Amino acid sequence: MTTPQIIVMIGGILLILFIAWFFWLSPKEQTRISTNNNGTQEVAITVKGGYTPDIIVVKAGQPLRMRFTRQESSSCSETVTFPDFNKSAKLPEGQEVIVEFTPDKPGEYGFQCLMGMLRGKLIVE
Repeated sequence: MTTPQIIVMIGGILLILFIAWFFWLSPKEQTRISTNNNGTQEVAITVKGGYTPDIIVVKAGQPLRMRFTRQESSSCSETVTFPDFNKSAKLPEGQEVIVEFTPDKPGEYGFQCLMGMLRGKLIVE
């Protein structure tokens, strides 16, 4: 192998490692939800190319109200599912949809679109 080929190969490997870190391994910002006057935890989530916020931290045993607003027309984001809580909701474009349940057990629970392309995480403490 020549020196330029080695440099290109090392550069390619470094680029692959950076992409893997950026998309899958980099630390993500968490949104910690507080309880309102009614004793309910409430969060507004925007659906546009993903869920914002996508990592939500809540307390176990307290009711949770998630307000989803879909701001895109992609068919993938039409539905949000919470498999561990047996919940799902249709998300019409431009309308707020409320999903309510009480997460009882601490742990990490995923939520996603039907295709699994848009993903979020609910951390119950």
